Amino acid sequence: MEKLDKTFRYYMGLFKEDKELGKLMQKVSFQDIFNPEFLTANSKFTSMDDMIWRSGFGIMNLLEVENVNQDKWNAYIAANTPCATWHDFGKMAMIDWMKKTVDGRKKK
Repeated sequence: MEKLDKTFRYYMGLFKEDKELGKLMQKVSFQDIFNPEFLTANSKFTSMDDMIWRSGFGIMNLLEVENVNQDKWNAYIAANTPCATWHDFGKMAMIDWMKKTVDGRKKK
């Protein structure tokens, strides 16, 4: 996952250096990051709700993930995504969002 960390740091650097990108980062939500397009391409899920409901942990939203057994949640993520942990899957989702945001600004 070293490549994931390196890519994540690269994009975070771009967002820290650019005030406009920084403002976008402050407004980003779980729905923006874990959008259906990303989830369909990188997991066995079609939406955030699908990921939560199929987990069987009884949580209602991603803010409640920290309340569940992290080893079991990571096992669930590992079984349904290319990542071994929730943390890495989050980084992957953030990279996807940041890349699309940067690419979108370049086209303007």
